[in-house]
Amino acid sequence: MPTARAHNGDDIYFEVHGEGPALVCYADPNLPVDAPAADLMRRLCTGLREGLTDRHRIVLLSYPGAHPFQTMTPENVTSDLLAVADAAGLDDFTWWGYSWGGVIGLQLALRTDRLTGLAMTGFPPLDGPYHEMLQITLGSAQPSHLDDLGISVEKTTMIEKMRQSAIYYEALQDFDDRDANKQLKLPRLCFAGTDDVIVAGDVVVRIGGIVTDTRPELEDLGWEVHLLDGLDHLGGVEPDVVVPLLRDWMDRAVVGERTAS
Repeated sequence: MPTARAHNGDDIYFEVHGEGPALVCYADPNLPVDAPAADLMRRLCTGLREGLTDRHRIVLLSYPGAHPFQTMTPENVTSDLLAVADAAGLDDFTWWGYSWGGVIGLQLALRTDRLTGLAMTGFPPLDGPYHEMLQITLGSAQPSHLDDLGISVEKTTMIEKMRQSAIYYEALQDFDDRDANKQLKLPRLCFAGTDDVIVAGDVVVRIGGIVTDTRPELEDLGWEVHLLDGLDHLGGVEPDVVVPLLRDWMDRAVVGERTAS
């Protein structure tokens, strides 16, 4: 099994499939069968392998895994993602990430010149709800909240994962995504379901609504934006949604631009 070395010395498992321009995907091919949304993740990984590898090199990674939550900062996560790219033999690559995978993709794009494209989906590139997501991840790290959600996976594992995310979001409380977007010059794709709403207790995050409201500004900044009618947060990551959008955008905006230049 190929692995990369994380910032804390742990192994990061990844898989490489196909040949051609590289696309690193925040999709876990090694997720435990009892993890939340495990069936969806397996379908997604299968869809990415079957739908893209005829013309693209696809990297799937199992991250963050069991890495200590105290060190999950944007700088350390970026270092880990670049370590995966190094171990996979990639000089440059496009990144696709959904939800938190989109969040870390934006931070990656701001910290390296090795990206050929950024697909940040299921999370708004502008007016990102970083404060609300910190509240949600802190609340979800409580055992009682996991009981309310009926999560059957090992409780301590889920608590650690939520704390990992909370540490990451805490580091972004002063992040200015408008100023950050001015620095981005690479091809960019954003898509989200119009009914993408995350609710956790009293905290409501309308992902689809934010992307809808900021769409004109995003397009002025160079983003390609797709609003997926009627889809919720998980609906926007179904393989029959993700794969065609990524395939078309990669061929046209990423590979096509590099060929033209």
